[in-house]
Amino acid sequence: MLDSNESAGKTLSDNNIDDEYNVPRDEYERGQPRSAMAGYLRAMRSADLALASHYLDYRNLSEKTLNVGKEELARQLGVVLNRTLWVDLNSISAKKEGRLNDNLPSYRELVGRVEYQGDDVDILLQHIPRATDKVKIWKISNATVEKIPRLFKRYSYSPLGEFLAKNLPSIDLFGVMLWQWLYFTLMLSLYYLIAKLFTWVIAFAIKRVHKKVSNEVLRFIKEPVALLMAVILARNFHDEANVTIALKAVTEGSTLLTIAWCWVFFCLIDLMKTILADKFIAQDKPLAVYLLRPAGTVVKLVVFTVAILNWLENLGFNASTLLAGLGIGGLAIALAAQKTVENIIGAITLYTSAPIKIGDFCRFGNSFGVVEEIGLRSTRIRTLDRSVIYVANAKFIDMNIENFSERERIAFRPKIFLAPNTSKENIDALLEAIKALLNGTEIIASAPLRAHFKAYTIYGLELDILAYVNTTNFDVFLDEINELNLKILALLNEHDCKIQVMAERTTE
Repeated sequence: MLDSNESAGKTLSDNNIDDEYNVPRDEYERGQPRSAMAGYLRAMRSADLALASHYLDYRNLSEKTLNVGKEELARQLGVVLNRTLWVDLNSISAKKEGRLNDNLPSYRELVGRVEYQGDDVDILLQHIPRATDKVKIWKISNATVEKIPRLFKRYSYSPLGEFLAKNLPSIDLFGVMLWQWLYFTLMLSLYYLIAKLFTWVIAFAIKRVHKKVSNEVLRFIKEPVALLMAVILARNFHDEANVTIALKAVTEGSTLLTIAWCWVFFCLIDLMKTILADKFIAQDKPLAVYLLRPAGTVVKLVVFTVAILNWLENLGFNASTLLAGLGIGGLAIALAAQKTVENIIGAITLYTSAPIKIGDFCRFGNSFGVVEEIGLRSTRIRTLDRSVIYVANAKFIDMNIENFSERERIAFRPKIFLAPNTSKENIDALLEAIKALLNGTEIIASAPLRAHFKAYTIYGLELDILAYVNTTNFDVFLDEINELNLKILALLNEHDCKIQVMAERTTE
């Protein structure tokens, strides 16, 4: 019924507009059209019907209309205006004679028009003589007052709305009366109970048909979907008789609907994360699970941004201008966060291509260590010296990475150089004995397995020995090669084969 300009009429009156416009003084500020209408609207907002009745012209009314009662007529007009007309006080003249170029009689001022049975009914103010001293003041025209009962019959609240409006305190929040907040909260609660019952039935039916359906899916149906259904039902099946212009303005942004859709999408994203996590674990892709959390956060951020833009568009803001501003700001942020973006992309690459996993022992560059964490910005590695190295993901993915944990077995390649004066017979016997030793060791793979005289070198006679220990446990590997080295040492002594020591090699 009244916009933020309500204060305009009061402000003009408080600032001696009587002198500026030569407006006659009046106890109820009815000397000009604007202040008269503002006075009526203030009285209605404070639920002072006795005061509001002073702003209506009751002269020359039919007996049927007068029987309604002065205060009731004032109240009924307030209901009609609340439901049909947003009064702009600034469009109403502040001069004592009103606006003279509006194609209306000089003694009338147009407040607005209300639709009634396909036609427009004018809401008028009229310049009439004051009963006490015949000074001209402005009141709501008796022509308009005569039409109030018919307009009220068309635009009255529902019986429940009328009861609440008359019996609850006249308090408003964001321009919406307390009884309306209560009424529509009750309606939403009722629709929520209906939606809750309906979704419980659907969840029960799905459970009966698909016995292995997860609790997360059922919870998604019974909670966010139920709320969204309740909001949609409330928006489409509410009682139009209790909807006022102020309520339409408040609900124009579809705030509750936007919140419900956001909750549905957020819960759906979490549900998909759970389903995909189970799927990746079943496929032995644990690293992909770590990627779901940041990916889900990004998708939620996109959904939230779209929801906010849509909400602002509903409120009347220009989304194109907002997007342009976001685009410029986003470009600046992107330039400032270039390294961060590179590291995030590096993290995604590490998660998807999975050259390493948490717990892997690897060589990266000239360092060795165990991967402890792959974060969005950097990878944390515990070195052999038990210190911690943090490597930026963008840099880490460009390194030559040797992943020792990916070995299916570990090579045994002892470096043996025999003295140059070792006889051929002794070397042949030694190589045969080493082959027999390796073949007879259960943990050694049967192939490939080599024991050969490889080459003459400045360091001595080089033997080429290669075998693979069937283990990926480095401690087990060390225990096994410890035994093998001791046995090979015994074979060297048995076959009179001397090791070319470092000092002799250096001398040579």
